[in-house]
Amino acid sequence: MAQPSTRNPVGRLAVLLLPLLLFAAESVAQHPGDIGLRVSDDRLVVEGPIGGEATNGVFYGVFGDTGFPGYTSNPGFDAFAGTFPPGRIGFDVLAGLQRWDAELGSWAAPDSVLERMSISFITLEVVVEDEPVEGFDLAVQPDGGWHRHLDFEILGDASGSRRPGVYRLDLSLYANMGIAPSEPFTILFNYDASQADVEAAIESFDPSPPCVGDFDGNGVVDGADFGIMLAAFGTKVVELDLDADGIVAGGDVGLLLASWGGCP
Repeated sequence: MAQPSTRNPVGRLAVLLLPLLLFAAESVAQHPGDIGLRVSDDRLVVEGPIGGEATNGVFYGVFGDTGFPGYTSNPGFDAFAGTFPPGRIGFDVLAGLQRWDAELGSWAAPDSVLERMSISFITLEVVVEDEPVEGFDLAVQPDGGWHRHLDFEILGDASGSRRPGVYRLDLSLYANMGIAPSEPFTILFNYDASQADVEAAIESFDPSPPCVGDFDGNGVVDGADFGIMLAAFGTKVVELDLDADGIVAGGDVGLLLASWGGCP
């Protein structure tokens, strides 16, 4: 059961007013850093960030960038006027809240993350904990654009405490106008995390380089892989022929030994 948020009432009022101000000041201009939206082959497409180099579906926000600790309305979502017919666009959260574990170099499972995250817009709100969550939808603007900034807030555990770190939301957008949902995408949120942790969390989405010699796929080139190669020595097993000379031989052993140890 989600615990009630312990928020400063003055700060909470200001947070609630921000979407109203944004709603009143909608513009056809796209905002740098926002998540761009378009339609291709009757499917919602997420791209961007706007004004930056494409990040293959990984976006970034910083809690506190608006002056309220633990809160941000960025990144927003932005589509040009005329992009959509009349209707509504919404989001779903595809997994529970995750947090980057710097010691393990991986994402901690949602059930081990004590913090929660609120996603809201004026009076609408969902809280992300350990499980996927159905979101909510908002109307397409009269001009066919969709410029929306949701409110994201990192909430503490039952005692109200929240740890610095990089938090992860996996999302998908949907529409009720006969347009297929978007592919999954991710927003990473920095809550007072170190630069090293931010960089490591972002790099975790880069495809890993091939690990030469890790035949059993355990992330380490070790004696087990050496044994696999020796058992095939003199054969033409393509997967073990590291130098691609047509036979498993001494050259392949040399390449395996050069990669000895943990994979990159």
